[in-house]
Formats: sequence, C-alpha cells, structure tokens
Amino acid sequence: VKTMNESATEIATVRVSPLIHVPDILRKLGHDPEPIVRMANLSLAHFEDRETEISYVAASHLLALCVAETGCQHFGLLLADQGGSSSLGIAGFMIRFAPDVRTALRALTRNIELHDQGGRLTLSTENKFTTWEYTIHQPDAQAIDQIYDLSVGIECKIMRELCGPKWKPSEVLLSRSPPKDTTAHRQFFRAPVRFRSAHNAIVFPSSCLAQIPDSMDPVLYEHFEHETDTHRAHRARSTVAKLKRYLQASLLDDTLTIGHIARQLGMHERTLHRRLKDEGTSFRQQLEFVRYMAAQRMLSDVTNQVSEIAVALRYSNATAFGRAFKRWSGCTPLQWRNDHLPADTGPENG
Repeated sequence: VKTMNESATEIATVRVSPLIHVPDILRKLGHDPEPIVRMANLSLAHFEDRETEISYVAASHLLALCVAETGCQHFGLLLADQGGSSSLGIAGFMIRFAPDVRTALRALTRNIELHDQGGRLTLSTENKFTTWEYTIHQPDAQAIDQIYDLSVGIECKIMRELCGPKWKPSEVLLSRSPPKDTTAHRQFFRAPVRFRSAHNAIVFPSSCLAQIPDSMDPVLYEHFEHETDTHRAHRARSTVAKLKRYLQASLLDDTLTIGHIARQLGMHERTLHRRLKDEGTSFRQQLEFVRYMAAQRMLSDVTNQVSEIAVALRYSNATAFGRAFKRWSGCTPLQWRNDHLPADTGPENG
C-alpha cells in the first residue's frame, strides 16, 4: 500500500507534440476523440499547439485509454509513424543540422529534458554496435508499452532522417510482451524485434555515427545549439520551475508557506510574488496546480480515503477539499475516481 508521501511524487511534463495526432487517429479508428480525451482530464484544446505541456502521467493515461477504447495494441507506433525529430521541439529540430550522427544523438540525449521530463535517453557504444535507449523514470505512468513503442519508434524515424529513408536498425529491443499480431512492429522497424527485453532501444552499427546528414549546416547548428543552451539556462533559473520543485517537496510537510519557500529560494516574499507575476502566474495558482496533480495521483490509489487525502493536502476537511477539486476538474473526487478506475475494479460509493 502506498503512503501519502509516496503518492506525492514529482510532476513531470511533456510537450504534447508527439501526441498531436491522437484525435485524428482515434477518428480514423472509428472513435470520437472528445470523450476519450476528457477521461484523461484533458481537452481537445490541448492538441491545438505543439508547445503545450501536459503532465507525463496524464499523457500516459490518455494512451492507456486509447488502447482500451480502440483495442489497437500498436497505438504508440501509429503515433510514431507521424513523428520524428520535429516532434521533440527545438532539441529535435537542431539535430538536423549536426555535423554527424554522433553529434546529433549526443545533443538530443543532452537536451531531451526541454521536451520530456518523464524519461531519459542514453547513448552507449560497445564494440561494433551502439545502443540508443529510452527509459521512463516517472512513477505512476500508465501504458508503458505504448510509451516505449512511441519513443523507440521516434528514435528510428530520427535515424532515417539523418541516415536516409532506407536505414534500418540491426535490432530493436522492447520490454513489452509481444502483441497477438506483430505485423505492425515488423513493418515499422524493418528489423528483428526482441520483445520482453530488459531495455527499450534501437541497436545499430557504430559506423552509422560517423555519417554526415544531408541537411548538415554548421551555422544553423551553432545557432540552435546556442538557443537550446539558453532554454536550458532559463528553465534552470525559472522561478516557477523552482517553486514547483519546492511545492512538490513540501506539499505534505509543515513547511508549506510562501514565507518559508521564499527563504529557501533566497529571496524576500515580496520578490517571489513579483517574479511569479512577471512569469504570468502566482503562488496560489502554482500551489493549486501541484495540489490538483497530487490529488489525482492519490485518488488513483483506491486505498486512499478522500478524507485522508484532504488532510494530507492540508484542507480543513473533506468538504473543503471536495469543493476545491470540483473547481479544478468539474467533478467531485469520488466521481473522478470512479471515472478513472480500471474496468475490473468497480465503482466506489463511500
């Protein structure tokens, strides 16, 4: 059984870009996307701008719902087929102009956090082969198999952008169990796929790393390298980003006051208010966001009583928590829980 502290893990976000085609794919499979997206606590408006950031857990929940509603066991591959380097924002765009494939993959591995804070890339070379791996580190993520299909699929698409459309890996590693029909995987990767692997990666000859992309442009690469460095520095300096980290760490502690957090950030309370205003937000808005995300995670564990969640999130009682949750989501905590329970769990009435 999870404790309340274990439930309040750090919130990771991801740009919606790799999921931008979810509504279209659902329509092609004969389903109305609006109710499915709504069940993931998202709206179709989230898919209007590729730069929109959503929580990694919400994105994973959406993929789980897509598979459950459509029965398509390779939904992640359908998304990957529409993706590529451009799906990954500035970090992906810059690699098109890299002087060689090695530089491109190292740059994307270093900058992936600008796009995705829920997973990481690892590039490793051993003997004559190189492995480019994606690993999820966000707790409570759902649809792990679909996330890995999507991520490893995009890796493959990127290599075809850099090395030519006929490029194929030596081997594809996926930790998922094989679907009943592996045709989609075989056709997409055009290479042997090893299911139930300990890793999620593409494996290819290390000689590919020295290949020079046709789109190589040293001037443009240097420009985007500077831009990504600026983005990384801004993210590290962002008062909002720092505040979120402290709120997440202090959410269940006695230290959740703006005065205490301002001191931890090394500034006066008035300064913190001013900087947050400059970034278009407020302490209360950020606190509400972090509380809402934590509440969803806690509600996802049916062993957590609503009254216990209310106390953990520092509400005076369950009624006050219920009012706040309904303001955030449009429904009560129990309605949200019943709507998001796995199909074999059954509704909660208490």
